Amino acid sequence: MNIDAFDGKNVVFVGVGRGRSFDSFHDFATKHSKALSVMGVDKQDGAEPLAFLKDYDPAVTVFVKNEGIPSTEMPVPYLTNMNLFFELVGRLGARTVGITGTKGKSTTTALTAAMLRAGGLDVVLGGNIGVSVFENLENATKDTVFVLELSSYQLSDIKYSPNVAICINLFNDHADWHGSQEKYWEAKHNIMRFSGPEDLFIYNPDFPALQEWAAGATCRTAAIDAEENISMENAALYGEHNRLNALAARMAARELGVLDEDCQTALNSFKPLEHRMEQVPTQDSHIFINDAIGMTPESTMASMKAVTAKHGPIGCLFLGGQDRGYDFSELIAEVAKANIPNLVLFPDTEETFKKMLPEGYTPQIFETKDMDEAVKWAAEHAPAGSVVLMSTAAPSYSAWSGFEEKGTLFKAAVAKL
Repeated sequence: MNIDAFDGKNVVFVGVGRGRSFDSFHDFATKHSKALSVMGVDKQDGAEPLAFLKDYDPAVTVFVKNEGIPSTEMPVPYLTNMNLFFELVGRLGARTVGITGTKGKSTTTALTAAMLRAGGLDVVLGGNIGVSVFENLENATKDTVFVLELSSYQLSDIKYSPNVAICINLFNDHADWHGSQEKYWEAKHNIMRFSGPEDLFIYNPDFPALQEWAAGATCRTAAIDAEENISMENAALYGEHNRLNALAARMAARELGVLDEDCQTALNSFKPLEHRMEQVPTQDSHIFINDAIGMTPESTMASMKAVTAKHGPIGCLFLGGQDRGYDFSELIAEVAKANIPNLVLFPDTEETFKKMLPEGYTPQIFETKDMDEAVKWAAEHAPAGSVVLMSTAAPSYSAWSGFEEKGTLFKAAVAKL
């Protein structure tokens, strides 16, 4: 499994930091190529942070770009992890399932893998879900099925599509990175843009853009049917959005020969991923729900609906974060309609939310960036027995390194009550 493009070259991995992504790449490239050297370099500060790459001799250098760097910032030709991976998997003859969408792709990816394993298939989980695509490639065979979560960053300059491609939804997000909502959606489109006639694209027909993709597809297409039955009665996952995700996962599993009863067994035993509508154990009288991954208005509205149906009224909602210019109008209308009595607002969107509150809706508001203070205030003000939901409808970077840190701090604060 040799990476031919690296033979006789110095390989330079260009990233933002040098973490697990580089480590896995380095180990695989060193073992499976005849490269002269394999090294990693960080993106630098300044007006032209990657200009130093032009100092390398192009005759003996191959650059590999980490997906965190937009292609427009690269001053030299480059390869990507994902394109290298798909080239190698194609040579191997193994099958691939790729899942994307604005929200819910991690859960759908993990659930798809669980269903395929329940059907007896040799499954490798990887991609944006936190596992490098190179970690398990070495021991794969033609019978292996790679199940990949694919982010818009990874898809932005990909030249391959998986054998089974799934797009579960499409909202406004990451316009700052891609340059516009249209470019963000076009990056997502790449998950099925290069599909062949034997491949399959699974999509949610509630999204007009996905209908357009299907209409112009070069592969087979299948729309999930929201009326189709799949039992969530014994599943830990809940909410209509998760039922739709489960339908998409089952459709992919069916395509690879898995029986519906095996899919149902996998769904019933599936353990939801951390920070996704996760109930936090507590001795307090409230029900604390950690939905740190809820970082768009649409995802927060879905969580509100699901949590209310399962646990009852929301007594306090945590909102706010990095300002990406999202339209919160529908969300605020739903919050006001539910008459949620208490709001915790985080920077940098506090003023935006306060200005949007409709006349007649006057919740108590607590503004902070300290999670301990936020949880303590919520416990003191929310009605006993009600839900305290952290689903902020905005990205976490205004106060935390990411949603994982935000969710971990929330759970730690609840444990102190």
